[in-house]
Amino acid sequence: MMILAIISLGLIIISYGGWNGQTAGISFLVLLVSLKFLESKTVRDYFVVCVILYFLTASSFLFNSSLANIALVIAYTITITALLFKITNPAKISLWSAVKSASGLILKALPLAVFLFFFFPRLQGGFGFIPSLDKNTNALDNALVAGEMANSAFNNELAFTAKFSGAIPSNSRLYWRAKVMTEEVDFTWLVSQKEVSKWQNLSASREIRNQSKLAPVGQTEYEITHEYSTDIFVPYLDYVKTNELGLLNYDYSVFIKRPKGRAFRYKGTSSLKPWFTPQALNTDSLLVTKSQPTARTQALISSIRQSANTPRQIANAVYSHFANNPYNYSLTPPVLEDIAPLDDFLFNTRTGYCEHYASAFTTLLRWAGVPARVVTGYQGGAINQKGGFLEVRYSDAHAWSEAYIDGNWVRYDPTAAISPERIEYGMGALRELWENDLLGDNASGRALSNFLNPTGTARIWRNVLETWSNAKYQWKKWVIDYDSDTQQELLGKLGFSAKNGLYSIVVILSIGVIAILLLYFWQLVPKPIKRSNLQKTYLAFTTKTKKTGVIRNKSETPNEFARRLIQAYPAKEAEIKQITNLYQELCYGQKSLDAEAKLQQLKSTIRSLRLRKTHPSKKSDTLYEKTA
Repeated sequence: MMILAIISLGLIIISYGGWNGQTAGISFLVLLVSLKFLESKTVRDYFVVCVILYFLTASSFLFNSSLANIALVIAYTITITALLFKITNPAKISLWSAVKSASGLILKALPLAVFLFFFFPRLQGGFGFIPSLDKNTNALDNALVAGEMANSAFNNELAFTAKFSGAIPSNSRLYWRAKVMTEEVDFTWLVSQKEVSKWQNLSASREIRNQSKLAPVGQTEYEITHEYSTDIFVPYLDYVKTNELGLLNYDYSVFIKRPKGRAFRYKGTSSLKPWFTPQALNTDSLLVTKSQPTARTQALISSIRQSANTPRQIANAVYSHFANNPYNYSLTPPVLEDIAPLDDFLFNTRTGYCEHYASAFTTLLRWAGVPARVVTGYQGGAINQKGGFLEVRYSDAHAWSEAYIDGNWVRYDPTAAISPERIEYGMGALRELWENDLLGDNASGRALSNFLNPTGTARIWRNVLETWSNAKYQWKKWVIDYDSDTQQELLGKLGFSAKNGLYSIVVILSIGVIAILLLYFWQLVPKPIKRSNLQKTYLAFTTKTKKTGVIRNKSETPNEFARRLIQAYPAKEAEIKQITNLYQELCYGQKSLDAEAKLQQLKSTIRSLRLRKTHPSKKSDTLYEKTA
């Protein structure tokens, strides 16, 4: 055992680089409980193993807290409890009896546990489950390399959900900003580290907050439930005006000082139009590129400059170049050559994903003398009709451009010129066309209509998927991420004031716990016995004799009672024996077709029986013995 323990511990240290940490720690605990089981001999040893198994079952929440995992945890808990019933019960019981007892025990405890979960006062910060701290490979990168974002086109994992206080904006207005990139190197755009260091300045945040008060009134309010992410940039709807989480920067991006170690929620408001411009914007840095235009690219820029003079005209001319020339949108774009990749895209392949067009558009604007930058984030999302919220997936990752024109930032999305379906209807619709090889085909309109308005089996299947997604959303909000804010929201739905939240919780908690405990004790109160028609008939007979002074003892059989009754009423011996025999035949004999007729005969005989009260001197000592 000692050799096995040392070897196993060494393997854990080698596999995980140590025995500390979430995954390694749980693996170490699995090792310990396994070794404990191997050396167990007494009932107490097995009892300790079961208790540790309870802890291991709960530790699964550190990695997965989905509805499916909850069902698995419940099954584990019932199994472990059933084992405890087996090993601690002195009498031999079947496994099925142990499972029934374990299930009943857990079901009885469940109401109190659920009530305490929702109404026990919550500390600030929440009691959410802690996911694994492994790096999230789905997060947006700080570098935009042509072709890499296309890898997420088929990644259907959920990035975040958004619940709007009003109507959900149209898909073409849903631009979720995450990162702004201002440095270009060989057709690759980067988040400027110099700018990131400037954002740490709290005075800049105060300037933005002051201008926020003067921003236009029209705004959209929403709450985002973000999945676990290792990114310090958090998405907000363009153009964010107020942010509950993180620091708002000059470029409308929002960052947090360190990644969240779990899924998180935050609220925000956006005006959907640019409302803020820093007082001293360095436009010179927004014209610099590391790469230089080739002769063909310079000729293209010169032709654009001949027909456009102002920055807005230049930006519109570059946009028209992509819209009016045979460029294609592809979810699997070709690899560009290492030398002059922009030229290869503009003049040779002419096929790309959103990052190709955003990068090319921004680069051309800078070469033409218009300050511009690249923005990455997400675009669109799928509306869940069952829950009334928006689901944004990693496949919705998107890149677009912004040009600085007449003192304001103007969004340009060249992808909309190449593939308007992507912007208007979302990546889900576009992927449907792509998978059926209908992208750009004449039949794409009909396929798009069938996708947006399904009928028959497709509609039923979509309803099933939306119902399941809504169940997961509600589970995440009201269970996994349940914190003090959600508790206050629940109290508001129940009609309690938020100002007296703690008082309301104490009142509800007291009333609820008392009510549940009274319900538990009510189950211990003896319940009336449900008697059959035959039993009621015989009870009428004993009640009739009781009125005359002959009371049946609880321990007496029908024959014993009949003999004692005959002693008190010898003249009624035949009738008493007939009643007793009929009752015993119907109660203990085999079922017959004339059972109902015999029952009616028994009732008739009891009704016709006439008994007078016995003389006190003739009463036996047991005549008045009371029964329970």
